[in-house]
Amino acid sequence: MKSRFAVFVAGILALAAAGGLKPAAAQENSSTKPAAVGSRVRSMVELGSVYSNIYDIAVTVIETVRGPAALERLRAADRDNPAPRAGMEYILARVRFELKGRAVSDTLTFSLGESPLEWVALSEDLTEYERVPVKVPAPPLAGVVKPGGSIEGWVAFAVAEKDPKPVMVFDPDTGGATGRGRTLFFKLY
Repeated sequence: MKSRFAVFVAGILALAAAGGLKPAAAQENSSTKPAAVGSRVRSMVELGSVYSNIYDIAVTVIETVRGPAALERLRAADRDNPAPRAGMEYILARVRFELKGRAVSDTLTFSLGESPLEWVALSEDLTEYERVPVKVPAPPLAGVVKPGGSIEGWVAFAVAEKDPKPVMVFDPDTGGATGRGRTLFFKLY
């Protein structure tokens, strides 16, 4: 009996030494590892000024449209939308934002789309692009999200035509959040 146990322990140790028992890698989302289009990225926000509660969020970039196709959609939304500056082109991103309370008493809402810092585009070298004042196709990514609810809509950016890998950033500390949210990064390509 002791020899069987010794063989079992030796086998487990051999597997561990060979790398067979490696822990699963944690999902990482950063400026150098942005989420791909279609990936649902989870985080949290803290809402409330006196008694704050943690709410779970999930953000998904559903699709992107770039270049002439993006300009065509912007002009369909409002024919007065200007053409991008020379050397620049538009990118549209359709995004889904979900909010979930952790307790039945979690009833605070999140105001999405009111802050200019919520959705920002960065170049491949992480330089922030200037915001563009255009009217996006319906529905825009703006509104009040209640716990258990979601909102889906469009945001627009102007990026350099030569930038092959622009990134979109979502800052959850806007929209009424008071902390704990981490900045999320998404591919726009």
